[in-house]
Amino acid sequence: MHAAKYLCLSLARLVLSTMVFISLPSVAQSNDAWPSKPIRFVVPYVAGGASDITVRSIAQLLTTSLGQTMMVENKAGGGGNIGTDFVAKAAPDGYTFLMAYAGPIAINPHLYKNIAFNAQKDFAPVSLMADAPLILAVHPSVPANNLAELIAYLKANPDQVFFGSSGTGGADHLAGELFRLQAGVRINHIPFKGGAQAVVDLVAGRTQLEFLTIPGGLSHIRAGRLKAIALASSKRFPLFPDVPTMTEAGMKDFEINNWYGLSAPAGTPAPIIASMNRALQQAIQDPALRARFQEVGLVPMSNTPEEFTALIKSDSEKWQKIIQSAGVTAE
Repeated sequence: MHAAKYLCLSLARLVLSTMVFISLPSVAQSNDAWPSKPIRFVVPYVAGGASDITVRSIAQLLTTSLGQTMMVENKAGGGGNIGTDFVAKAAPDGYTFLMAYAGPIAINPHLYKNIAFNAQKDFAPVSLMADAPLILAVHPSVPANNLAELIAYLKANPDQVFFGSSGTGGADHLAGELFRLQAGVRINHIPFKGGAQAVVDLVAGRTQLEFLTIPGGLSHIRAGRLKAIALASSKRFPLFPDVPTMTEAGMKDFEINNWYGLSAPAGTPAPIIASMNRALQQAIQDPALRARFQEVGLVPMSNTPEEFTALIKSDSEKWQKIIQSAGVTAE
């Protein structure tokens, strides 16, 4: 009797140890260190400009902190939709991330009828990285030095003033449309093929008004070729301490979040999202990075995946209302 009981116990221990041994490879596999190979950051626009400064500066810091190369790839086209869709369909393995912009993520779904991705469902937001505040600037020929004078001038000269943008549906264009609606003025939109050309025509006086990114307008404002009227942000910017926000200047709740962030394909494991978020939080606090961002007109920012998800949702709803009210459609 005792022998039989001992044999049963021995067999049970043998089976249990065999099961543990068999399960060890899968446990080890699930705990493989991430990252174990280079990581790809996809930028859905052409190289150059503030967006490239943002992602490449952060990529350098992440290469050091994560111990793997961060490869930046530009996949431009379709107003940012092509590169964004590429990441939406990429393997959710933690080795492909999207430089997520307000345009493709929060604006384009309300502009394009047949967009190939679902901005709310196809991505796992990681964190904000920066904001590129927009500044309302006018040509020196416009006889206005503040927002109240500008609105008075525009009302006295309906349909006589043209405002440029980097293209239909961009944050700068929609900022102009929001201004038109809230101020009750009649101004005409001129879309260009990129922000650089829009600035050239503003400086030349062929357009008279534009919501510029600070990197695009900084040198011209400093040289007196353009006049800064107000910032479309929640607070003043250190490079322009005397320029008020639109809200301070009298236009209630006029705030444009022209953000850059990082997202992964939906289904990317939560531990990887958390690890990348921690690495980004650390990178954003780097003093040299913060100084570089401010120097070119960017505001360094970071938040949790949950906070970034909530921001995307609220901004998407905001842009939808503006687009519908202004009757804007993609060309």
